[in-house]
Amino acid sequence: MHGMRLISVLSICFLLSGFSEQVSAESPFQQRVEALIRQDSLDAFIYTYLDEFLKDPVYERLYLFDEAGEKQWREPRSAQEYLASTIFLCNKGYYNLKFSQVDEAVSAYESAWGYDQQFDFRDFDIIEYCLKPLGNAYSMLGDYTSAENTIKSYLLEAQKRGLKDQQTSALINLSIVYHDTGKNKEAIEVLNTAQESNSGSSGLIYSNLAKNHLTLGEYDMADRYARRAMALFEKAGADQSGYLSNIYSILSSVNLKARDTVEALNFLRKARSLMETGSTGKSRDYAKVIVQEANVLYAMGNSAASINIYRQALQQLIPQLGEKQLLPSEDMLYAENTLKEVFDGMAGAFVSLDSLDQAIDCYKKSFSVEERLKETYSYDESKYLQQGENRWRAEQVLDLCYRLFSLSKDIHYVREAFAVAERTKSVALRDKLYNRMTWEKFAGDSVLAGRRKLARHKAQVEAALVQEQLKGRNANLGTIEHLMDRKNKLTMDMKGLEKSMPRLTRQSHREIDYDSLQQKLKNNQLTMVEYFFGAEALYAFVLNGSSIAMYRNSRIAEVRENIVQFSALFTDEVKINAAPEVFAGLSQKLMGMLFPGKVKNTLLIVPDGLLNFVPFEALLTAKPSSADYSQWPWLINSNPVFYQYSGALYLHDFGQGRFADDKVLGFFPRFADSERYLKYSKDELEGIRKHFDGNFLSDEKATKQAFFNHASDYSIIHLSTHAKPGALYEPPSVAFVDSALHLPEVLGLNLHTQLLVLGACETGIGKLYKGEGPLSLASGFSHAGVKNIVLSLWKVNDLSTSRLMTDFYKYYEEQPQAHMALHRAKLAYLQHDEIAMDKKSPYYWASFVYYGQSETKDAIQASGYGMHMFFVAVALIAMALYLYYRRRR
Repeated sequence: MHGMRLISVLSICFLLSGFSEQVSAESPFQQRVEALIRQDSLDAFIYTYLDEFLKDPVYERLYLFDEAGEKQWREPRSAQEYLASTIFLCNKGYYNLKFSQVDEAVSAYESAWGYDQQFDFRDFDIIEYCLKPLGNAYSMLGDYTSAENTIKSYLLEAQKRGLKDQQTSALINLSIVYHDTGKNKEAIEVLNTAQESNSGSSGLIYSNLAKNHLTLGEYDMADRYARRAMALFEKAGADQSGYLSNIYSILSSVNLKARDTVEALNFLRKARSLMETGSTGKSRDYAKVIVQEANVLYAMGNSAASINIYRQALQQLIPQLGEKQLLPSEDMLYAENTLKEVFDGMAGAFVSLDSLDQAIDCYKKSFSVEERLKETYSYDESKYLQQGENRWRAEQVLDLCYRLFSLSKDIHYVREAFAVAERTKSVALRDKLYNRMTWEKFAGDSVLAGRRKLARHKAQVEAALVQEQLKGRNANLGTIEHLMDRKNKLTMDMKGLEKSMPRLTRQSHREIDYDSLQQKLKNNQLTMVEYFFGAEALYAFVLNGSSIAMYRNSRIAEVRENIVQFSALFTDEVKINAAPEVFAGLSQKLMGMLFPGKVKNTLLIVPDGLLNFVPFEALLTAKPSSADYSQWPWLINSNPVFYQYSGALYLHDFGQGRFADDKVLGFFPRFADSERYLKYSKDELEGIRKHFDGNFLSDEKATKQAFFNHASDYSIIHLSTHAKPGALYEPPSVAFVDSALHLPEVLGLNLHTQLLVLGACETGIGKLYKGEGPLSLASGFSHAGVKNIVLSLWKVNDLSTSRLMTDFYKYYEEQPQAHMALHRAKLAYLQHDEIAMDKKSPYYWASFVYYGQSETKDAIQASGYGMHMFFVAVALIAMALYLYYRRRR
């Protein structure tokens, strides 16, 4: 999923003539450097190092940039020094990109942009020499959110300055981001806009149009535009080899789709020959052409030959790869998308040769590269997009492991498949919690405090941006532009601070400790069922503390359709009562699909895909024998159920035990005298107050600011209010009496809440990302540090919610296990004599589900007390032995 060769920038060496001091030919370079350090002449020092590199700008001399950074004795102070640093960093970024060091180029360009934002050097073209290549570099890494934000930023700047050429370049580069993220129609629209104001970039516009039409399967259009571009580039002559080779690659793909493999190979060999004779012969683009040649050989059925060609691409990208070394070691890998293309291609070839274990090894290398790429991303949105590709790869491995296990019965393959499924679960959330856990060890550190301040400010800016964008045609474009600039700057500032902070991102993707997970499940008497909702099959892993089983249901379309029909019955309160037999049939059928074998104990469900919206407690284990819902054989009758976003998040308790007691911070805005009036919210408040002390804010006191003021002081937070799951351009939000709290603001919070109860509608609903799950209000609070959450899956009833919550807190006081308290509250609701039978439909009691840990606070404290007593006993025994031997002497 990679776009066309992006618009390159020329070296900006010519800019240096007016700034660079002449170095005496008789003076050795290092002597000159030391003299400038003694003179405290920072700008001359910077230009001297840059001049030295530019005398022979080859890969082997890139060390001079790093050496200059190491020797630089202070930060810039004057405008001239900042300008020198900006030019130096832009040159560093340019040559990092030229020699395929994309992540280092990003770092250099980001620093240069930061300097320019402080001084706004009007005599220096920051768009051409920094922002354009920075956006391109982000795209190369797959950080498409950063790429889009950067491109839009300099597009607005170019429009303000009336720079037509820069506007065209920005639109072309924006189209590449859209192509690479699957938005091909949007890309074509952007390119058509670029064509209207084009002044000399027709070849690039045509080539990008060709690429998008190719992806859409419109091969005649792709061929037409590619040949137009080819004619323009061939006519232009010099310095077009990179663009021409890209066109040859597109035409190769067009011919491959037409099954003309001979012509496809001919075009690729022309591209390869062009690059070998040009200046790009050792670039990542050359490796990409080699990969495409291998892909054609694979498509022709010549898998063995394709593997050899893939290895040639590997040797281009990793020169230190040994001649007899099939795959590189982990320490040779780096953040480069082309490496993934190589490993995935090799894996497919090995599968066709029936070398399934070697195919799995190749996919594992791709996973490792993915981790390195992810570490360069500034936005969670880029991680979500990356997950889509990663999930495809994970499903290939699961299929291979299932096939190998079926043949060999070696349980190793089941465990390996489970580990792969796990690594695709809630990646952004897991990264956030691992980093948070590390940073908490440095709670008093000024850098960490600065990062938190920036995070809060960024959340406020994002919330303001959302509010302005929701105004539609009445939105102020100047305000939007200002807020986008602030957001980009704050993101880069946070990224800069994080470079100096400890990170555990890659650790978060180490394989889950299988034995520890099984031990914890055994200790807590749980059965964990983890799902992987793939494009071709639904996989289920069942772990019970001592064994693991893997199931595969290849009737994925039927599973999907049943889930959609089942979930549709919960969209309003009359549907289940109107067709109870239909509901019962769907519920029982879905139970058989999701639980191939019998399950015992309390169930820990790790859902995936559409299963995130299924209330498992409302599944039926048998056909009902009466019309009375309270007598139906619900799964909840035999198995308490709770949920977690991944097995790793269950295994690792990220909560911070900083509260001495369980006091509740409650918000009950009620919205009296309005259509939003919550009549039974007051009953809910009084019911909770019977069992827990706390600060209960109702009506006009239940403000958003009060939440900000008090949220960090309580172990339990309860919100009895309205919520929205969000829409296309509107993020999820929860209502306070005066205003709403939107998801971007939630993500900027730093909470240590042990239990959050979201007594509102659809708080677990949001845009569904593969692997990550729904980006909902509830998941946002998890990102903010909340340990355990009660959330809702549809629009809840005010009265039934009040009853459920009252009983929940009653049982939580008796037995502080939230999952069991909610389980008992639901059973009590079903057996309540005063509730009418139609109100015992699962619509009324199954909406609320619990995500989190199973241990009680008392159990954790008891465990700590037990360890304390153990060490006391050891100390007493040691003292007794000491006194005994002393007497003997």
